[in-house]
Amino acid sequence: MKYFRWTAVLFIATLLCLSPGYALTIRAGNNVVIAAEETVDDDVIATGQSVSVQGIITGDLIAFASDVQVTGTVGGTIIAGAGTVDIEVIGAQSVWIGAGQAKLSGTIDKNAVLAGGNLVFSDDGYVGKDLVAYGGKFSVYGSVDGSIKGGVGEFTMTGSAGEVDISAEEAIVEGTARITGDLIIQSETEPSIDEGAYVGGDVQFTRVEEEEKPLFALAPVIAFFITIIKFVVFIAKILVGLVLISISRIYVRRMMDTLIQKPWHSLGWGFIGVIAIPVLIVFLFAILIGYPFAVFGIYIYTILFFLSSIMVGLVLGELIIKLFKKKGDVSMYVSLILGLVILGIIDFIPVLNFLVRLFVVLFGVGMVLIGTWNLLKDLRKEKMI
Repeated sequence: MKYFRWTAVLFIATLLCLSPGYALTIRAGNNVVIAAEETVDDDVIATGQSVSVQGIITGDLIAFASDVQVTGTVGGTIIAGAGTVDIEVIGAQSVWIGAGQAKLSGTIDKNAVLAGGNLVFSDDGYVGKDLVAYGGKFSVYGSVDGSIKGGVGEFTMTGSAGEVDISAEEAIVEGTARITGDLIIQSETEPSIDEGAYVGGDVQFTRVEEEEKPLFALAPVIAFFITIIKFVVFIAKILVGLVLISISRIYVRRMMDTLIQKPWHSLGWGFIGVIAIPVLIVFLFAILIGYPFAVFGIYIYTILFFLSSIMVGLVLGELIIKLFKKKGDVSMYVSLILGLVILGIIDFIPVLNFLVRLFVVLFGVGMVLIGTWNLLKDLRKEKMI
């Protein structure tokens, strides 16, 4: 069932890319503001020192800044990474937050995922399906139709939910809490449940042993940092890809054609490059005179790995769009975003994510090496270098 949902997401994303007028709005600067009287009929990527959304965004919002505030309307999904996030949104589909401090309120039709140090779900907040949290302190004052799940240091429940399944060092369920289903708590100490609290199902408590505490406490922090790193890398790949397309479309097209026309050549040279370059770097480090070249080799190797997913994402996105769009040119910008989103989704699927990463690196490194070499040969023929 879970894989069916991911397939549906991919299908909908593809249809959006093919719909007339589809585009992407990118806002960047020190202070990014979408004013109260402004309507953006598009998906928005916003980066800066601070991001403030007071108006209307009909599509998705991806925001990365030191401070993110959303008090307007977002029709799609909100993905936010910041030191401080304060979301009071009207009618968002889903919310994903990674922040040091996060406050969530307003109406979320589907799911909300929070990761951070201090997480607050306000009393005027509503989540139509599930609320998931990983972090230090997690306080629930609002209403959740589905389940509340996650792992935190301190959990406080005063609101309502269909079911609660939480791992916490300390758990408090106050008298105003209303849980129609089961209350499941894994903790080092027995949870504090007020007499006035209502639990419609079973109360299940599992004690976490003292020797398990270090790993138990560290898990939410690791999950938080992994989420932030993945988000930053994803945004960086999109921005780098957009820049590459805008300043060197011919080079990007050459890379893509290399993989499309000679996929097995790309795989073979990718395998050679992934193995041979590190061996060469170690050899250069072994002879002191080769030290500067070894450092340069590490730099090149890192770039190859970073570019591999961008280039494979471009090809993947273009091929998927062409399955539906038989005539006309396909926008490289749309192909880039669709391809990277698909690779990002696959990254959450166990086992498959490892295999896909491996092939992305091998095919990607190979296509970059072959494409760059052929481009250099063409430039030499034209006596441009």
